[in-house]
Amino acid sequence: MTGFRADDRGFTPIAGSGVLVGVVVLLLAVVGAAMFGLIDGVAPPDAEFEIEHDDGDIVVTAVGPDPVPAEELYVRGADPDEEVTFGAWPGDGVVQPGERITIPEATGNEDIEIVWEPVAFARSETLASYSESDIDTDGWDEADPLDSDPLG
Repeated sequence: MTGFRADDRGFTPIAGSGVLVGVVVLLLAVVGAAMFGLIDGVAPPDAEFEIEHDDGDIVVTAVGPDPVPAEELYVRGADPDEEVTFGAWPGDGVVQPGERITIPEATGNEDIEIVWEPVAFARSETLASYSESDIDTDGWDEADPLDSDPLG
């Protein structure tokens, strides 16, 4: 019998190289997807906030349905009078539905946002916003709409 080969390596080097290339390609795909934001580390909370002008104050109310850690909430905005100090959510713990805060020194001419930013991830989501232009009442007619003629 003269058909035996002296080389005993066989198929193993080719299979090993193929597996190595496959692992590297998969690793690069996952890292690339994470870098371009295709993979989110955490989902935003299912929470809503209402911002309203109430008796001369700006009041923020957590509507829910989910509670949100206070360390992940921020009050941000722009104040043309530069009197309001924006920053982290006042207090600590968890903001439960129904909780209310008043923004100090706010008069209603500010643009305000409630922003969720998780601690360990570079991501944010605006949960509520308020702007004076959202409630512009100039030109509203105080008359009864049934008494006025819309065409005339």
